[in-house]
Amino acid sequence: MKDLHIKTNLSAGGQDSVEDILRKAQSEGLQTISITDHNTALAHFVLKHYNPKNLFKGTVVSGIEIDVCDKGLTFEILGYGFDVVPVQNWAYKTFATLDIRQAKLRDKLLALAEAKGFKLKKDWPWDARTEYAHFNVFNNIMATPGNLKLWNKPVPDGSEFYRLSTTDKDFVLYLDMGFLWVGLKSAIGVIQKNGGKAVLAHPYKYTTAVNVTGLLDRCRLAGVDGIEVYHPKHSPEQIKVLLEYCKKHKLLISGGSGYIRKAGEPAARFAKLGKEVTII
Repeated sequence: MKDLHIKTNLSAGGQDSVEDILRKAQSEGLQTISITDHNTALAHFVLKHYNPKNLFKGTVVSGIEIDVCDKGLTFEILGYGFDVVPVQNWAYKTFATLDIRQAKLRDKLLALAEAKGFKLKKDWPWDARTEYAHFNVFNNIMATPGNLKLWNKPVPDGSEFYRLSTTDKDFVLYLDMGFLWVGLKSAIGVIQKNGGKAVLAHPYKYTTAVNVTGLLDRCRLAGVDGIEVYHPKHSPEQIKVLLEYCKKHKLLISGGSGYIRKAGEPAARFAKLGKEVTII
C-alpha cells in the first residue's frame, strides 16, 4: 500500500518529525511512502545519512511539493524519485528556509492589505515556524470588524484563505505569487533533470476560479509525467475525470493523503493506495 503525499514539521504548521512519519507508516502497514514537504527535500537529505529501516521496513521515495506561479495562476507540482542532493540545493537556493519565505510572504500580504484600506494591528503575534503567513494575516484582518465591509467576495475560514481567496484574480487581496514561487517549466525541469517524475498536485483543490481542464492541458503541454488523481479533496466523479484524462494522454497516476498533523488537530490517517498508483 502507498501514500505519496505526506508532510512533516519541515512544512509550515506540521508537527511530525521524519521519525514520527516513519513510525506511523510502519504502524499503518504501508509499503511505500513519499515525504513531500513544501519547497524542500531536506527530509530525504537527512535520510541519506540515516537508516530508515530501523523505523520503517518499506520503501521511502524521494519527494517534494513545489509551489508554482505560472502566468499568475498558483498551484503545486510534486516531484518523485529524484537525486536528492541537487534538488535540495536548488530548493534552498530558490526558496531559502521556511521561516524566511513565510516572512517575505507575510510582509507582502500586510502591505497589500494596508494599501487596500484594511486596518491591521501592528503588534499581532506570529511564529513563522508554526503558522502560515496567510492564516496569520487573515486573523489579523478579522480582528477588526470594520474590515469585513471591504471583502468583495465571500471569504472562507483562515485555513483556505490562500487556496481559495488570495489566488483568485477577482478577489480584493489577490496576490501574484510570482514574486516568491517558481514557474511551471522551472519546477518540472529541476525534477526531471535530476532523474525524477513531475506530477500536478490535486487539480481540484485550487480556487474555483481555476479551469481544471485548462490547468491539466497546461501542465501536460509543459511536460508533466503524471497527475495526482487520488486525494481526499477529490470526489469520486472528479477522480473518474482525472483517470480518463491520464488514460487518454498516457500520463502516470499518483495519489496520497496530503497528510499533515497540525497543533491541536487530531491525527489523520495515511492513504492506502495500491496498483491504481502507477507513478512508482
